[in-house]
Amino acid sequence: MRIEDLGKRAMFLIPSVKVYNRKYSKSKKSMAKAIHKFLTKTFGGYTCVSGNLFGFFDGKDSPTEYDELREFRVAFKEDEMRTKVPKLQKFLAKLCANIGEECIYLECGEDAMLVYP
Repeated sequence: MRIEDLGKRAMFLIPSVKVYNRKYSKSKKSMAKAIHKFLTKTFGGYTCVSGNLFGFFDGKDSPTEYDELREFRVAFKEDEMRTKVPKLQKFLAKLCANIGEECIYLECGEDAMLVYP
């Protein structure tokens, strides 16, 4: 038997419609392609979970918001400079601004956070 340690894990959620529909992108670029390119380049791969994944959130200007979501997961070994999580946070902040989201939910290991533009 062989077991390989993949290191830490990170997971984030993006509204499904904003991943696949360019009309929600200020840059008019495909967010699915941008996410794919970033995750494969930075982490060497990823997993995307789709299906009956939804959430309810207290919105800034509205009582409760509902979204159907895509879940993206990566596993990684941190480099000596510990740059992978900050790179992911920066990418998600830019993505958040581009698709008009207030924030993006991110988990890194046991830590959960909201990333704002």
